[in-house]
Amino acid sequence: MFIERIGGVTMPVTQYYPIGSITMPSSWIAFIAGFIVTYLFIRLYVGKVHSERIGDLFFYVVIIWKLSVIVTDFSLVMKNPLSILYFHGGTFGWILGLVVAGVWMLRRVYKEKWERIDKWSVLLALICWQAVYQIAMTFLNEGSLVVKSATVLLFIAVFVLSWWCQQKKVNTVSDLAGVLIAVHFFVSAIQGNLLNTAFITTIFIGLLLFGIDRATAQPISGKEEVE
Repeated sequence: MFIERIGGVTMPVTQYYPIGSITMPSSWIAFIAGFIVTYLFIRLYVGKVHSERIGDLFFYVVIIWKLSVIVTDFSLVMKNPLSILYFHGGTFGWILGLVVAGVWMLRRVYKEKWERIDKWSVLLALICWQAVYQIAMTFLNEGSLVVKSATVLLFIAVFVLSWWCQQKKVNTVSDLAGVLIAVHFFVSAIQGNLLNTAFITTIFIGLLLFGIDRATAQPISGKEEVE
């Protein structure tokens, strides 16, 4: 069975949907839905600056993922340069996109004076995207009702817990990143596919959030610390 892996839990793509003149796999629709809902949520909840930051993060992941086909299939691109528009770098390109976007985000953290809401907005955005992606995939594809129900309930629970912690100012971004990884591990286990690109994506998200939490907990510079 064909498996599409673009973030979130790896699930069998059993449905394709016509949109205009093209036919898209359900995973692409879920990915786009996750981005749109996340962007609007962050824009309405914490403001334009934070939503644009999240938009930039997604842009770097996707553009590196697409352009990495130059590395993974150089001969194809040389023969047909327009193939960049239709192909991508697969798992390697996706992970490379995550790394580049993560490094870019951490550089911003070190250069800017991030406050509590800055790092929590990134946490809520990434968990929101995962949750929407998971829920969309369960509705757009066929599969076990038990696994679907567990996926929906667990990812909604993680998002609600993160939002509640942000509101009540309890726990840390690192704590919630750990919860996200644990939940994703459990869902991947019941799906019978632990070692996959999807779970690696969540691990990268956890590492990014941990790095952001650590960076914001340290003084910006020695001069400012003295002052």
